Amino acid sequence: MQTKLSVSIICLNEADIIGQCLQQAARVADEIVVVDSGSTDNTIEIAKSHGARVIHQDWLGYGKQKNFALDQCTHEWILSLDADEVLTDALIEEIEQLDFESEVVGYRVARKLFVGDRFVVWGGYYPDYQLRLFRNSLGRFNDLAVHESVQLPAKAEIRNLKNPLDHFSYESLEQMDAAFHKFAQLSTKKRNPILNPFRAVFNFFYTFFNKYLIRLGFLHGAMGLRLAWIHSKYSFFKYIYRI
Repeated sequence: MQTKLSVSIICLNEADIIGQCLQQAARVADEIVVVDSGSTDNTIEIAKSHGARVIHQDWLGYGKQKNFALDQCTHEWILSLDADEVLTDALIEEIEQLDFESEVVGYRVARKLFVGDRFVVWGGYYPDYQLRLFRNSLGRFNDLAVHESVQLPAKAEIRNLKNPLDHFSYESLEQMDAAFHKFAQLSTKKRNPILNPFRAVFNFFYTFFNKYLIRLGFLHGAMGLRLAWIHSKYSFFKYIYRI
């Protein structure tokens, strides 16, 4: 891989996991830019120990914060990671073999979600492709407060990479439930005081049916049931808040 690559990461109090993220990212990165929004643990010290350039920026919202991080990067190709995402060895080898001079302008990466030490396969959680590797001059995150995503030109050639990264997002289902409640409050779904209660109820039952039955969440047993419940509540509350 001759083309230089910047890795951008936003974080806040990620001392428990960011070291693993940076250790693997450093194997493909020519520079690592970490944008911190006010960590009070050892996140900044850990990031610097892995050679990252750490920049403070007060929280702007997920999309805007990630765009700020992109603006601090000096190379054309960007690998945008969350602090709880860890590149697998197979993915690193695949990135190292990419032809960055081709007409492809972006690559999606599959994510393996872990709740605690358990890999969540069923229920629609895998492969969960996300556009993570792209040309900085063409890609920007939308400005959504939550569930932001990279936007590239309509006719841009984008491909999926074969190997996944590990996503250590939640230590427990209780932590996941609390996070999704916060996401519902941050959701920017259009609010209609007349239709939203009906849409909320419909989305609750549809999400549960889809996650637990159609996407085989029941194969995870009790955990699959709780995951379907958490997502169903999220689908309900994102239309109820701020009516």
